[in-house]
Amino acid sequence: MRKTFLLALAGLAASAVAGAGVAVPTAASADSEEQRNRRCAREFHAAVVEDNEAYNFRDAARYERILNPRMIFWADGVATYGRDTIMANAEAAFAVPGWVWRYDIKSETVYGCDSGIAVLEAHVNYPETGKDIHYEVTMGLVKEHGRWSVAIDNVHRVSPPPA
Repeated sequence: MRKTFLLALAGLAASAVAGAGVAVPTAASADSEEQRNRRCAREFHAAVVEDNEAYNFRDAARYERILNPRMIFWADGVATYGRDTIMANAEAAFAVPGWVWRYDIKSETVYGCDSGIAVLEAHVNYPETGKDIHYEVTMGLVKEHGRWSVAIDNVHRVSPPPA
C-alpha cells in the first residue's frame, strides 16, 4: 500500500510540474547561455576599445557613433550632458596637436547583455614635451537597438593636478 501511494504521489508531482510548464534546464541551454554571455562580453569589450581608439585617432565620426545620444560626461565634478555638447568638446581637443591617448582596461563587467562598466587607467601624453596627464576612468555602456554605446564617462584627473 505504501509503495503504491508513493508511486501515485510521484506521478502526481511529475504531472503537476509538466502541467505547470516548468522548464528543467538542460546542458544545451546552459551552453547556449554561456555562449551568449561570452558573445556579449566580446561585443562590450569591442565597444570599449572602439571608444578609446576613435578618441586616440581623433576620428570624430567614429567617436560620435560610439556615444549614446543621451550620454553624460562627468569630469572631476563637472557634468556635460548630451552627445552633441560632448562632441563639441572632443572636436576642440582633437584640434590640439601633439598628444596621444593611451589607455589600459583594468576591468570590464557586463550585466545581462544590456549594460556594463569598464574601468580604465588613461594618459594623455605629449611626446614632444614629455608631459603626461594621468586619468582614472569609469565607462558605463548600454546596449540599445542591438548595439553598444557609451552612456557615461566618469573621469578623474590624477596627475598632474588641474591648475
